[in-house]
Amino acid sequence: MFKSVEPQVSFPQVEEGIIKFWKENKIFEKSVDKDYGGRKWTFLDGPPFVTGMPHYGSLLSSLPKDVFGRYFTMKGYKVRRVWGWDGHGLPIENKVEGILNIKRKRDIEDVVGVAKFIEECRRYVEDVSGEWEWYIDHIGRWVDFKNAYKTWDTDYMESVMWVFKNLYEKGHIYKGLRVSLYCPHCSTPISNFEVAMDATDNHKDVVDFGTTYKYKIENEENTYILAWSTTPWNKIVTSALAVNPDLIYVKVKPHSVEALRGKQNEEFYILAKSTTKVLGDENSFEIIEEFKGSELVGKKYESHYNYYKDKVKEGERVFEIAGGDFVAAEEGTGVVTIAAYGEEDLKLMKEENIHIELHVDEEGIILPEVPKFGGMYYLKASKAVNEDLASRGLIYKDEELVHSVPLCWRCHTRLYYAPLDAWFVDVQSLKNRLKKTNEEVNWFPKHFKTGRFLKSLENAPDWNISRNRYWGSPVPVWECACGNKIVTGSIAEIEELSGVRVTDLHKPEIDNIQIMCKKCGQMSKRVPEVLDSWIESGSASFAERHYPFSDDRLEDFYPPDFIAEYTGQIRAWFYVLHVIGGGLFDSKAFKNVLVEGVILGTDGRKMSKNYGNYPDPKEMLEKYGGDALRLYLLGSNVMHGQDIKISEEDYRDQVKGSMLILWNVYNFFISNAILQKWEYSNSSTNSENILDKWILSKSEGLRNDVTKALDGYDTVVAISALKAFITDFSTWYIRRSRERLYGEERGDIDAFFATTSHILVKLSKLIAPITPFVSEEIYKNITGEESVHLSLWPEEDNGLLNLDLENEMEIARQIVELVHFERKKAQIKVRQPLEKITVALESELSEPIKEVIKLEVNVKNIEVVKGEKLRVVLYTEITEDLRQEGEAREIIRKIQQERKKLGTKRDELVNVYLNSWPESFVEEIKRRAWVSEMKKSVNFELKRVNEDK
Repeated sequence: MFKSVEPQVSFPQVEEGIIKFWKENKIFEKSVDKDYGGRKWTFLDGPPFVTGMPHYGSLLSSLPKDVFGRYFTMKGYKVRRVWGWDGHGLPIENKVEGILNIKRKRDIEDVVGVAKFIEECRRYVEDVSGEWEWYIDHIGRWVDFKNAYKTWDTDYMESVMWVFKNLYEKGHIYKGLRVSLYCPHCSTPISNFEVAMDATDNHKDVVDFGTTYKYKIENEENTYILAWSTTPWNKIVTSALAVNPDLIYVKVKPHSVEALRGKQNEEFYILAKSTTKVLGDENSFEIIEEFKGSELVGKKYESHYNYYKDKVKEGERVFEIAGGDFVAAEEGTGVVTIAAYGEEDLKLMKEENIHIELHVDEEGIILPEVPKFGGMYYLKASKAVNEDLASRGLIYKDEELVHSVPLCWRCHTRLYYAPLDAWFVDVQSLKNRLKKTNEEVNWFPKHFKTGRFLKSLENAPDWNISRNRYWGSPVPVWECACGNKIVTGSIAEIEELSGVRVTDLHKPEIDNIQIMCKKCGQMSKRVPEVLDSWIESGSASFAERHYPFSDDRLEDFYPPDFIAEYTGQIRAWFYVLHVIGGGLFDSKAFKNVLVEGVILGTDGRKMSKNYGNYPDPKEMLEKYGGDALRLYLLGSNVMHGQDIKISEEDYRDQVKGSMLILWNVYNFFISNAILQKWEYSNSSTNSENILDKWILSKSEGLRNDVTKALDGYDTVVAISALKAFITDFSTWYIRRSRERLYGEERGDIDAFFATTSHILVKLSKLIAPITPFVSEEIYKNITGEESVHLSLWPEEDNGLLNLDLENEMEIARQIVELVHFERKKAQIKVRQPLEKITVALESELSEPIKEVIKLEVNVKNIEVVKGEKLRVVLYTEITEDLRQEGEAREIIRKIQQERKKLGTKRDELVNVYLNSWPESFVEEIKRRAWVSEMKKSVNFELKRVNEDK
């Protein structure tokens, strides 16, 4: 028998009960352990950092992973769902630096000690907040926390080592001097994509120098070439200038002292012809000579600073003009300064054998041997450099420039580009295959495939995968003084080569292990760097399973069927997964990828406790529940890759809307089934009632629509279809079927219960992946089975479909709407029966549909006349019989209202006191309002039967 249902529902209370039930009965574990006949559906979970508390963004990322895990489980696939923790890298080191009051990187080695620092990092990540599990439970996500993988575990790190060695052996990893974004506070390079993930947070506008410098051309009297730059601090080591050989350049003579902006000597300037606006209007100067940039290549100039001239090796070029096709004429002067602190600069310097001079240490401080500026922070040196050059007459123009600069994604220090001898993945050699494998991936929304992802892939530099830090997987390379490199891919290999047992892959233990060089017999030391934590994230497919050292077969889990994260991961996690998959196996790294948008605060900015611009997620979950949050977010445009503002109102509306409508239907069914002692059976309904046939047809259409949407990873379309059906189910089917419960045909009453239970059970399965709590409550109570999440997805039954009936019912509903409109105009309540309406239609209505309309609009007869446009005419004459019937309906309504106030049970008989009633409708009033006796009284009153006694 069904358990009774509380009409005044608290969804959070219902959900607490369901969470407890799931845990006590191990329902999640049972769903994973079922026999699925070898069918598997795999997804890769991008683990959150152990730092911080969950917010709406991290909760959002969990939702599609749970939805599709549940969906494919119900479709008969075994779905492994293991939680993971990301715990290496700068985020953890920054936290520990705060705990240990470390102000600079050098203190880690010189003051604290690496061993103690690593110990503190380990202690920090192992103390993961238990509150994460509370949040995950209360948003309804099923995931294995107990066996969570951790990126700092030895097994995980060993798999990462294997990935590195395989990429290296395939020729995709090299060590070289390349320019990367660099953080002087963290003293380590930062990947471009880390900065690009959340561009608004990782950039800021600053006022900088926009300076046009004068460089004297050797052997040409009073002739200067003008070069524009925004980085005065690296003018100290400008060892070349570059022009575009194919651009037209001019030598100009200013017309007057005023045109020279106060300069006393008559000077000649060389710059690109297209940039002469920097000199003023065309009347401010005279073009003396015009030539191609190629004629400037090889000319020498007088350097501004030449303290390092004695370091120049034989054959190296220095203080001369080089050609570079990257030099553009859109800004500046068409001449650029060349120093090692620019990606294109360094490339040109290597190609043209231009002397490379470095003058900034790992903390952004100018080296002490640099005259005038040694010991200055590089940004402070910028001002000093320009002041010095201005005093020497070597600046033509100095302006302020507002532009956006990148910030460190962890400490928010301003970054600069720096040349580093580091380890890189050779992305350039992989690009063609990466573009090809991307074509095989199903992206949702689709535009990301050929839009942001492809563009970021095409523009990607080689990936710097080494970090000059401490808490991370080691770069598994031992270098010998002779130049030989030993790359290891497993703990066993290290032990075999070193003769030392390996218990920890972290620094400093791993640094103490030496390996004999087979080439020269000397002892090799491990390189000092650790790996970028993103290579760990990109290795997650393998490392979470300890592949290839576990029993897992690659083809059983790779590439995974599904991944999902927000748009920031397009250039980050999705990208590194794709690079590693292409590099290792010439394979796509995932089959289907869902890209969510970003949830912003109520004011449109990033959510921040400092701004106070978002409602507390824990408070909202306790107030409205997890199902409501799932409906809100999974049904919003954030699941179509668009950004949304968090809204408590939209969250709350899920409770007031579809959830409460569904609960009321469920409550109506259960309370009436208990009242009429009707019991559920799993047999299909074959009712002849037109409403039953209609709702069964609609439910099958819903099954098809939701299945198609979820197969395509579109929760928005699925939820839209579910909400529309729930509304139809309540406002049309249930409302129109209420009359059947007062009828005397037991067969029709049973058909209603059978149909409604069939729909509720089917609907509970269809909503189970999206709203797992309320679906569980409905399914368990009706069927008596253990869990909806252990059931199978509804099978296709197109025999239920009746599209002609659905179309005719839609016409009926339009007629009803028109009749209600006409009644309102005529000021005749729906409870007042009318004799007749006339409907103009192209075709006749079936008799069952006419009966539905008659009951809904309360008329005795419907006349259909031929007509091209749908319209209705009311016959408004009210006879005495009609008036009495209307009065009886009004009395029934008043009794029902008073019953609610009195708090009577649905089947409890009452006595009614009123001054009059239509005698011919006494029995109908008693039957429909559960009245024992009707007694004369001046005042209307309701009493329980036992009160009269």
